Amino acid sequence: MKSLHFSTRFIATCGLVVFVFLSANIVDGFSQQKFEWEFYGGPSKALLEYKVIPRNDFISPSNELSWHIGSSFLLGLKNNWQLSAQFEFFKRELGTYGVSRQIDTLQITGYSTEGIPLLALGIRKSIGDFYLQPSLSVMKSPSVLDQYQRADIWEGIPLGVRSLANVGLSLRFEGGIKKYNRRGNYFLAGLRYQQGLWVMDKMNAPVRYNERIEHVLSVKSRGSYLGAYVGYGVAGHNLNRTPKEKSKRIYSDSKLLKHNLSFEDGWYIMLYGGLRRREDPLFNEYFYSNTSGQYQFVFGYTKSRFSVESGFGNFSYNANYQINFDGINALIMKWEKYDMPIVPFTFKYHIPLNQQQSIRFGPSFSAYLALKNQSDSWFTSIGNGQVQLNDKTYTYTSEAYSDPELSHGRLVYNAGIFTEVSLFNSSFLTFKVSRNFASPDFVKIQANYLIEGSPIALESAGNMNGFLVDVGYKLPLKVINKKVKQNRLVGL
Repeated sequence: MKSLHFSTRFIATCGLVVFVFLSANIVDGFSQQKFEWEFYGGPSKALLEYKVIPRNDFISPSNELSWHIGSSFLLGLKNNWQLSAQFEFFKRELGTYGVSRQIDTLQITGYSTEGIPLLALGIRKSIGDFYLQPSLSVMKSPSVLDQYQRADIWEGIPLGVRSLANVGLSLRFEGGIKKYNRRGNYFLAGLRYQQGLWVMDKMNAPVRYNERIEHVLSVKSRGSYLGAYVGYGVAGHNLNRTPKEKSKRIYSDSKLLKHNLSFEDGWYIMLYGGLRRREDPLFNEYFYSNTSGQYQFVFGYTKSRFSVESGFGNFSYNANYQINFDGINALIMKWEKYDMPIVPFTFKYHIPLNQQQSIRFGPSFSAYLALKNQSDSWFTSIGNGQVQLNDKTYTYTSEAYSDPELSHGRLVYNAGIFTEVSLFNSSFLTFKVSRNFASPDFVKIQANYLIEGSPIALESAGNMNGFLVDVGYKLPLKVINKKVKQNRLVGL
């Protein structure tokens, strides 16, 4: 492992030296340098290496579609070249599901992993509105994986997730298109492919047939993924203004109109997401055992200080449970993750904090309509295993099942406080702190274990209650309505 860390540092250092060398040889004179800042986000699909042990060609494993977000800093060079530095965060799912073409009693217990941060250095070539960009990136494996040391064993194969390398290196290639506005800022969209150079993490998930473990699905991740993204770029000359210059800035009629339109009554679209901490947390060393994510895409309407919005969203929630035994906290940790698609109905009241109304805050109340009956996807699991810890082996048998007769409501409520900050004179960046309450239990798991001859019974329920932190982006539709803007400009 030490040699791997040395190799990582050596390669990263060499990459940095090459990056600096290129900068010194092809950058324009300092006064001619051009800076641009981009932020982007979109869906991503992890590229994983699968192997079924023993081999079974009837099992077709896959993993869920996820997301990635990031920011790019670009430095202008000669002949439409740019140096690029990117900071990115992508959600990589090792959590795996499988489909059997042979029988319908297959169950794979996967393990979800969280986000991976990376730093990438590259060079971009623009050809008109199109661009191509190769990069070299350094990734950090989720620290939570380093703590999966108490795993079950089946036929000598440890079950669970292992971090094989804390740091990963990858090659990236992306291409896209940019659409500029009058200020020199631009919207962008593109495709990105990232290929990791060595294995970072490995998962061994049990495959059960008729409640018995018959195979193990082995999954390896190099941090590779395929993604699509959209974003917005800001030209450096729009950022490089002193406070004195800003106070003397003269808006053109078009810019001033766009600013005013963003505060008028009318329709808007909004995308936001964040994290939620479950209401009844587990007490262990696994941070992610108590957190889940959520996102929403909504259409809204503002009237005076009131707004109402609705659309589509998804909440992740879990029924994770742990078993403490022999003075060991979380000797057995079971991860039970679920997703609930929802239709939100939200009401907000806006209170300006300054004369320009560029900062507003207020209360928010929501009702979420759950769209899925989780009881339709019930399971039963019977098995046995071992946990090895501190040179001691704990043997157990287990039986766990979800309640197929569980009847639950479909409404969850949310209340909180939000803040809106004017962004780019045409849209808003939002922050929200809130709490979900009155959520029904969407799943209820009964588990019975026999550990070293000692019986243990427990119940674990999963719901959407808990505290949330969300960040969002709001775009009033009048701002992008050319007909409205043309009619207003004619009247000026």
